[in-house]
Amino acid sequence: MTRNLSKEEIKNKLDGEELDLSLCSLTKVPVKEIAALPKARVVDLSCNSLTTLTETFCSLRQLVRLDLSKNALKELPQEFGNLNQLKELDLYCNQLSGLPLSCVNLENLIWLDLKSNPVQKLWPDVIGNCLSKAECKQCAKNVLRHLKILAINEEQAKLAFEKEQKALEEEKEQHARELRKRQKQQEKQLKREAYEATKRHKKVVEEERSKILQAKDECMEPGPPEPLIQAQGKSNNVN
Repeated sequence: MTRNLSKEEIKNKLDGEELDLSLCSLTKVPVKEIAALPKARVVDLSCNSLTTLTETFCSLRQLVRLDLSKNALKELPQEFGNLNQLKELDLYCNQLSGLPLSCVNLENLIWLDLKSNPVQKLWPDVIGNCLSKAECKQCAKNVLRHLKILAINEEQAKLAFEKEQKALEEEKEQHARELRKRQKQQEKQLKREAYEATKRHKKVVEEERSKILQAKDECMEPGPPEPLIQAQGKSNNVN
């Protein structure tokens, strides 16, 4: 059976810097109430029914020791690395198959327990057995180192992807420029052809007009006058 703790109940569970919220049947972390207790630098949330942590949980930057063991967490918030004051982190017996890359920022982490999580089988050489204090210390070192490698690989993959995308964009832009150039050349050629066609048409029209004017001039030109002698002979005959 789950229940919500009142502010007063949570405050009463604070002993110096230690806030014990274990075995409280919690399904969500009372982040606001914990944040109101800045002295609570050591928080025990073990043996509850937590399946997720909200992003606001990552605002509890005063935490130096955190116990989330024996819950049902499947993943941690992406910004979990904001808890960069953490020195000890207990994640024993959850359902975690990995850690967010932001955990590379947990540079103060000197103790980490990840046993009895799926990730232990995925990263066996990194996590180890976590059966002793020394092994948990080594786990913290190994995990931080492993996450840094993953972060570098992801960054390189990201850069390679961005480079490929940039090359594709440049190729696309080059293709577009070539297409615009061909279109302009085609437009220019069409204009040239239209200009030449108009010029030929004008020439034909001018030639036809000249022929018509010449024909009119020939029709209107008077015939040659009759010879003078012939004209006089006709006059004598009349007399």
